[in-house]
Amino acid sequence: MASAIGELLNVLPIATRKVTETNLQRAMPELDEITRKELVKSSLCETIKAGLELGHMWYASLESVTGRIRTVHGFELVENAKASGKGIIYAAPHLGSWELLGIYLSTLGPMTTLYKPAKIDGLNELIAHSRAKGGAKLVPTNRQGVVKLTKALKQGESTGILPDQQPKRDGGVFADFFGVPAFTMTLLPKLAARTGAVVLLAYAERLPGNQGFDVHFREADPDVYSENSEVAAAGLNRSVEACVRQIPAQYQWEYKRFRKRPDSEAPEGKSQPFYQ
Repeated sequence: MASAIGELLNVLPIATRKVTETNLQRAMPELDEITRKELVKSSLCETIKAGLELGHMWYASLESVTGRIRTVHGFELVENAKASGKGIIYAAPHLGSWELLGIYLSTLGPMTTLYKPAKIDGLNELIAHSRAKGGAKLVPTNRQGVVKLTKALKQGESTGILPDQQPKRDGGVFADFFGVPAFTMTLLPKLAARTGAVVLLAYAERLPGNQGFDVHFREADPDVYSENSEVAAAGLNRSVEACVRQIPAQYQWEYKRFRKRPDSEAPEGKSQPFYQ
């Protein structure tokens, strides 16, 4: 179904396709036109797959969801972090099935995560229940929630954060992402600095032919631990980029990651639109 819908979206003049094309033109200029068009189509299909999977992730049992995982790569990184007694920050980009990944991560030990309620009440209850069924504790995305999260990490617990989500104006700095300045969160590096937590990149790769998923863990770029916000943000983006390059079609390229632009791109005081 996703392949058929993706094929349709690829020929329609819709914003989703246009944003995907714009992001890939800027982020991967080395690709020839034919390769890029194929990647756009594959990306749209993978995005539809992610949407169609949500029902299973939300309604199915914990055993059914985690039973779709075939292989876990780099799990020794998790074991080493646990052995150190430090907390773990799982930086989980919008790559593959991040909904499945979050459920799986919550089964690995005590976990506290920030959660912003959905605008639809019934949907909010469903999502919250799904994300908590593996044992995760959800806290609000406000100052009180961050305080609780910090305390949990200091006690050696874990959390999961989407590192490629554009933050609010006072919560980020500009750093290159695929060679393009992107407004990048400072929360994750600050939490690592305050708590001494280990930062691990994590994503769930969707296998072809409905075979399930492989989970991958990778070490973060060392600069993520820098006390300099710009250096840490650049390290975080390099870490995410390294994951995306493994399975570029499964990244959420339709997200307007580069919407906010640095002042240097508008020398006359007028913001230059990135997306037409």
